[in-house]
Amino acid sequence: MNLHKNKKAMTHAKNIFTYMLALFSMLAMTGCSFEDDNADCQGNGEGEKMQVELRLTASANSLTRSYSTSDGVTRASWVDTNAAQEREMMHNCFVVIVQDGKIQSIVQRDFTEEVEQTEIKAKVNLGSTTFYSFANIQPSEIGLASINSFPADLPTGFDDKYYQVNGNTTTLDVKGIPMSNKQTVNITDKKQSVDLEVIRMMAKVELNFTNDTGYELNIKNVTLTDITDNAVDNVSLLPMKDAAGKVVPNINPNATYNVNTVQVGKNLADKAKLTTTFYVNESTARNPKYFVLSIDTDKGTVTKRIAMTEWSKIARNDYLVIPVKLVDYRIELEPQVFTGIGVIPELKYDGDRITATFKSYGEFHLKLHVYKRSDNTELTNWTFKSIRTLEADPAQAENVWIYDEEPYFEKRTKTFEGYISPRKGYAIHEINVEINGVTIPYRLQINKE
Repeated sequence: MNLHKNKKAMTHAKNIFTYMLALFSMLAMTGCSFEDDNADCQGNGEGEKMQVELRLTASANSLTRSYSTSDGVTRASWVDTNAAQEREMMHNCFVVIVQDGKIQSIVQRDFTEEVEQTEIKAKVNLGSTTFYSFANIQPSEIGLASINSFPADLPTGFDDKYYQVNGNTTTLDVKGIPMSNKQTVNITDKKQSVDLEVIRMMAKVELNFTNDTGYELNIKNVTLTDITDNAVDNVSLLPMKDAAGKVVPNINPNATYNVNTVQVGKNLADKAKLTTTFYVNESTARNPKYFVLSIDTDKGTVTKRIAMTEWSKIARNDYLVIPVKLVDYRIELEPQVFTGIGVIPELKYDGDRITATFKSYGEFHLKLHVYKRSDNTELTNWTFKSIRTLEADPAQAENVWIYDEEPYFEKRTKTFEGYISPRKGYAIHEINVEINGVTIPYRLQINKE
């Protein structure tokens, strides 16, 4: 009798264990970490769906890029702390989800106020998935308006598509800065969230002026060379990255470029500071192979040129902070003539750039003078700091470029001395002079015709 009772109890316990095991198995197959939908979250193999949270953020790539010149120009990622102005974040967004070359779905979201980040939930098949993310762009603008059933074909040439970016502006369009990106992620049964990023399709420039002239002046305008024009299909829809993962310009080969002028029209008292901000399209410097920033003031004697000599590319989403110190100084070069060995160049002055053109070859001496711009007083309280070669064609090399003897500065006589060769070409140098604790760069281009 006791044996029968024990067998019955054991059978009952076994049944309870079987029911519990079945319940746990069912929960394991249907359970999700999300609480809102009755989603199909089965994740036991390819082709099965997983509900995924897409975290979309308006930001730059995580790689910070910094370059500098003697003027202190810096270049870095446009991180969120720099996106302080209105219309620099997301007003709307959508994500195109692609697997095996087919669009599986398009998820969208609009916002009553611009946001930096948002979350969108989507059902995604397990496996390798490509996410095309966009903000402040409508599907109709990029050929996706007619897609309303899935799976659907990704438009031919979509990855190579161009887009019109009107980035050369001081005032952003009400819809905000267009943003885009492409990322491929492997969706697994353990991956229930995906971090996506949209990259702004224009760059931001901030100029920080300091007036060290000794008098008030008006900053009329600034110009920046070799900037891609606002035009139809001027830049690629999607960003391009190099082998190191840095975003680099992705410009239509047929795009045009020009000097971009920004009106400022602000008075600046002596020792005062002023910040002005504007936007530009991603661009590549052509000739010379670096960008040149020029500042025009109401004082004809004060015109500042800054050559960004280590800075030949502006990529989308770059944030460029450029300190500009306006000073009341200029330099001149005086050719020294020597019977039988002297060669005299033709000198041309353009702001803070001097061009010396030689038509013959031989030894040359160029004496350096520093003047106060406003009254042409020659100054003696200056110190020569350095001269370096920025660019040369033919390239800098012995018996190749335009010099048989590269210019050097003789401090005793305050003179540049060198030996020009018979070879044709040019070389661009940076001269740094220090006055009252301030280092001021000048550009010297030497041509041999």
